[in-house]
Amino acid sequence: MLPDRKPDKALYRPPPLRTSTDSPRLSVMKSDEIRNTSCEEPPRNVSGDSESIQTLLKALSISGGSQDQEDVANKHGDAVTNGRSAVIPPAKGASLTGSREPAIDYKNFGHVLELYNFRKELNSADLQAELAGFEDSGFYLKWVDDTHCLAVFSSKSEADRALSQISGLLVEARQFKDASLESKLKLAKSPGDWAMPYKKRPPTNSSTAHRLILGHLSLRSTATKSPQELEKEKRDKEALQEARAQHERRKQAEKAIWDDERWDFP
Repeated sequence: MLPDRKPDKALYRPPPLRTSTDSPRLSVMKSDEIRNTSCEEPPRNVSGDSESIQTLLKALSISGGSQDQEDVANKHGDAVTNGRSAVIPPAKGASLTGSREPAIDYKNFGHVLELYNFRKELNSADLQAELAGFEDSGFYLKWVDDTHCLAVFSSKSEADRALSQISGLLVEARQFKDASLESKLKLAKSPGDWAMPYKKRPPTNSSTAHRLILGHLSLRSTATKSPQELEKEKRDKEALQEARAQHERRKQAEKAIWDDERWDFP
């Protein structure tokens, strides 16, 4: 048999069984030592803990109060700064009381008059009665408030004539450049709608629409036509026949010219 030799490498030992040669083994505690070991926690500083808790509660109450102030400020729309309510400017486009006079080119609104200094009980019919005599050229009214109204005429000359005609007993009138601030602000919102003078709509009837509808439905009108309509239809037919005859004569003349031409070859 071969003699026993020391292996070149150390034998494998699991980690729980490994021990360091430099440090002594951990001794197992006896049951008496374990029994005598105190499991009580070290004494705490009760006064210090209570003070820290009070400080924490105070900080939470302060932060909660500031948060409540911010919520109230956001709800009512007022900013709170150092206990004082700061005024927030109004939103863009909001109406402002005491606004200054808007920039308006008054030479483009000479056909506009302001009617003012009349009772609140008056309505549009009363103001139209005061402007009697301008129905032919036409005008229309736009109310500003209960005691101010703007009258838009067909031209500046008509507005000047109305200004001289109004007596001032029931209602007074003045040029737009001398109008109240409310009227100027109303016009400044949409000046393009006021720049065009009033234009009376020409008289119309429903005969054209009636004829188109019957044509699409392939129906024939049973309504009796007036003598004027019959005369107009007769003139239209004659004009159409004359135009067709002229076209035929022109074509025949062109054809005769081409037929009469002779081509002479050298």
